[in-house]
Amino acid sequence: MPRHTSRDQDHYEDDDYTGETGAYGDYYTEERPGWTDERSMSSRAMMPVDSRRNLPAKRRAPATVIIQGTGSTMGEPFIPRRKRPLTMRVVVITLMVCVVGTGLFAAAPLAANSGALTHTFRALSGAVALRGDVNYRFYSVAAGDTPESLAKKFNCQVGGIYELNTMYAGQELQVGALVRIPNDPLYGKGYTAPALYSSDGAYGTTTYGTSSWSSLAGDPPPEVSCGPDGHGTPTGYQLQAPNKGSHWVRGFTWYHNGVDMAAPAGNTITAAQAGEVIWAGWANDGFGFSVKINHCNHVSTMYGHMEQLLVKVHDVLRAGDPVGLEGSTGWSTGPHLHFMVEWNNVPIDPMPYYNYSQNKIVGLA
Repeated sequence: MPRHTSRDQDHYEDDDYTGETGAYGDYYTEERPGWTDERSMSSRAMMPVDSRRNLPAKRRAPATVIIQGTGSTMGEPFIPRRKRPLTMRVVVITLMVCVVGTGLFAAAPLAANSGALTHTFRALSGAVALRGDVNYRFYSVAAGDTPESLAKKFNCQVGGIYELNTMYAGQELQVGALVRIPNDPLYGKGYTAPALYSSDGAYGTTTYGTSSWSSLAGDPPPEVSCGPDGHGTPTGYQLQAPNKGSHWVRGFTWYHNGVDMAAPAGNTITAAQAGEVIWAGWANDGFGFSVKINHCNHVSTMYGHMEQLLVKVHDVLRAGDPVGLEGSTGWSTGPHLHFMVEWNNVPIDPMPYYNYSQNKIVGLA
């Protein structure tokens, strides 16, 4: 194999070269311009490459290629928020307003009445159930308390007690219950308590219901004995004292649909006039054990808060027959009789039927 001359070595040092790796080691070949064919074989002879000159081939940086697009995105960059129904949004906003309102309305009453509270949860629930501009105190009901006695004790309106405590007409107090007492002496003046049950004043067929309110007096069966027909004159119906030996407690008003008479527990309660028992039992209407009698001629009577019943539905009674024993069941603060007179099943003042005499209705005259 021919040896390279110095001329060839100088040419190898030229910067313009190409490296190549062969099967026999590191060699490179080069075709020198101007060399003859005869020398071509020797000029193409493989020669060892200086390891110091074994550098990679020069490469040009790739050109940037721009691909024209359509101008629309391949997909959504964000997942869209799920749309919620209008009803759900309204409910959420309403709940938030209620929570904020509860905190605002609870603060003032609780701070003002903390000394009289017996149960924090009950006080909190009571503080936020009503208008925030009503200033009131809490009072724990004791035996013998009535809305009238509390109104006199705290110099406030009876109607204010009924309104603040959302009481129905005829509803009475219970021992140990917390009631709201308005601090404004004029609050509730002229307030009319709603009726627990309403009647259209109809007088048709007798109905035997599930309470004194749903049991309606009407035309009696043929075998029923009726009381006297007063033909519209109250005293003509000759009603008798239903709780003899009792004393007067409270009368009939636009928020109290009967009269209360108190005697010792167990005192016998009697029928004010002859008629048929159309209700006798317990109902969740505040009257505890109660009885209703149809006296015919559009008149009926009701007896509430008894501790024991002595009659049943369809019993036919005479005036003065026992109907039960006095007690304090239902909404009550002590033994007494809640006595009602109804005209076409609508409560009316009983006193005209007793010639407006308290002594006569309690059996002292």
